[in-house]
Amino acid sequence: MRRLLTTVLALCICAAALPAWGGEAEIRVSGQPCLHGLPNWWAMQTGEDKKEGLAYSYILFPSGAPQNEALAADQWDVGNMGTVPTIMAVLRFGAKIVGISNDESETNDIWVRPDSPLLHTKGAVPGYPDIYGKPEDWKHKKILVTTVSTSHYALDRTLKALGLNEKDVELINIEQSQAITAFASGNGDIVALFAPYSYIAESKGWKKVSSGRAAGAVVPGGCVVRKDFAEEHPGEVVKWLTVQQHMFDKMIDDKPEAEKWLTKYFTDYCGVTLPGGAVAEEFQLRPLFRTADQVQVLTDPAKLRSWMADIVQFFVDQKQLSKKDAERLKEMSYGIDPSFMQEVAKQQ
Repeated sequence: MRRLLTTVLALCICAAALPAWGGEAEIRVSGQPCLHGLPNWWAMQTGEDKKEGLAYSYILFPSGAPQNEALAADQWDVGNMGTVPTIMAVLRFGAKIVGISNDESETNDIWVRPDSPLLHTKGAVPGYPDIYGKPEDWKHKKILVTTVSTSHYALDRTLKALGLNEKDVELINIEQSQAITAFASGNGDIVALFAPYSYIAESKGWKKVSSGRAAGAVVPGGCVVRKDFAEEHPGEVVKWLTVQQHMFDKMIDDKPEAEKWLTKYFTDYCGVTLPGGAVAEEFQLRPLFRTADQVQVLTDPAKLRSWMADIVQFFVDQKQLSKKDAERLKEMSYGIDPSFMQEVAKQQ
């Protein structure tokens, strides 16, 4: 972790000072130590950015909160984020959502120990075949969760699917790394996690009893562009998306090569070591979107807008957003702008 933070600080200090070279347009690309950080870092390592006349400077952040703080200071132009920081970037800074970085529905998940009574029953509630346990099995359980996170959202939707609410259980707010340690020490009955902590849970032999997908929730990550950059440099946004979609295609079509590069990204660049098999699971559990699929998701009201509306309502229920915030986001179409991806599709 110390190595990761050192890398982050060094990159944040230096990246803005990097000049454009060779006549290429510099574009400051932000990312995290996640699957959705790979396409831009990989493109920079292999020169794919140069093919579109761009020169990437890559800025790594440990999570979405500091990524948004840097966005407020105009320290990056484009980047990929999880659902929660994407919503906040739109609401607070007028950022644009121009694509989906990945589908995180399955990697926001709920875990128990192998001896949990929840594992005795699967699919007890009609319409939710992948949720384990009967409603009475979940009642009064102590659940470790990072509140107001996407894993909390997956948990909330799971409880609702079971006909329960948060008053029926005992929530214990705890950060993810601490949750792993606490649960391993015997604290709590259930733990709500998100990747990469989900892979640590699996490596310890814990069992998944639900997820966002199991509970009918969609958790989309966002491809985000700073408002001023989108307005002043629309051509560069299209070029960036063109490169990124090319890399997404490579990640879909050549998984062995992509897994090799993701391992390098995690270990050599981010300073993160995942349990064995976790890199392959990143590709299995986090669907990526080709250009045609991106356009469909961005333009169909029943897709991204509906997914975002459900997540925003969750944050209103948690009193983290006001009803006025929710209405404003709706009026802003949740920051979704399909025009850039549509241009990429035209040029393919």
